[in-house]
Amino acid sequence: MNLSSLEQIIVCPCCKNKLTKDGGHYKCTSEGCNSTYPVFNGIPILINPHNDLFEQKDFETEGDIFFKTYSNPGIRFLKRIQPDITYNNVSERNYADIASLLKGEKPIRILVLGGSVDGVGITHLKNILKEEDLLVETDVSYGPNTTVICDAHEIPFADESFDLVIAQAVLEHVLDPFLCVREMNRVLKENGLIYAETPFMQQVHGGKYDFMRFTHLGHRRMFRNFNEINSGVIAGAGSALVWSLKYFLTSFANSKKVDRVLSYGGTFLFFWVKYFDLILNKTRGSIDAASGFYFLGRKEKGYLLSDKELLASYRGFRYSAEE
Repeated sequence: MNLSSLEQIIVCPCCKNKLTKDGGHYKCTSEGCNSTYPVFNGIPILINPHNDLFEQKDFETEGDIFFKTYSNPGIRFLKRIQPDITYNNVSERNYADIASLLKGEKPIRILVLGGSVDGVGITHLKNILKEEDLLVETDVSYGPNTTVICDAHEIPFADESFDLVIAQAVLEHVLDPFLCVREMNRVLKENGLIYAETPFMQQVHGGKYDFMRFTHLGHRRMFRNFNEINSGVIAGAGSALVWSLKYFLTSFANSKKVDRVLSYGGTFLFFWVKYFDLILNKTRGSIDAASGFYFLGRKEKGYLLSDKELLASYRGFRYSAEE
């Protein structure tokens, strides 16, 4: 990543004024703000000093904040051989489509929220990037990709800085996803692209940092200021059933240790059910029972999807009272 390119667009998350480098810190240029932001391990910690959830000092060391890491090699091995319970054969295709849509943009600027680790399929997009392009992977957790620590409610970048903003498996973990989407809109260039994947039928998987779920229409309304290019099922009813079966099993746990054993065993017992999504990801009936959805849209000046248009876009078979 080109650090000088990054420093041209970072701003104070509090007041959105420019930051200047001051020794080992970044400092807000606004006299009415004067907030400072440390740099730990070469990574700017652009967290509002008045943030209720996170403090700058939380990131002084690369400890666990959101993702659980394990130092025990045996546990790491067990985690590595554990199968995924979600079948996703859509993300890679979507990222290939995004790569095609970005052709001609020079240089390309991409912001990834929740990007400390690679999301499914994103390497397809990364492979098209050139040295002059800018990829900023942010999170509230350290990871192999983290370049900036920030909160998606207060994105610390200037207006219209990016050609693409990605939020893959992020919006269920924020307190106010609608505010986060407004921030994504703000930092996105006119005619820029937005891509999100968000669960619908999934149990809690982020502990205390797990808040929201969305139907297909609920997800679409969140992005009502963006003209839809494509949207749909990211993982179908087969994946949703695996999640339910596994969490039914863990419901019998009365301690964290038992929960971990049942969770691990349940994964191997039920993971195969997800392969029904080879069929179900393509069916119209899956829209009301899917594990999660995606949205790919474009920022267009003055665009707003009306609620009447939203309801008319319903793709499922569930009937309303008037039918």
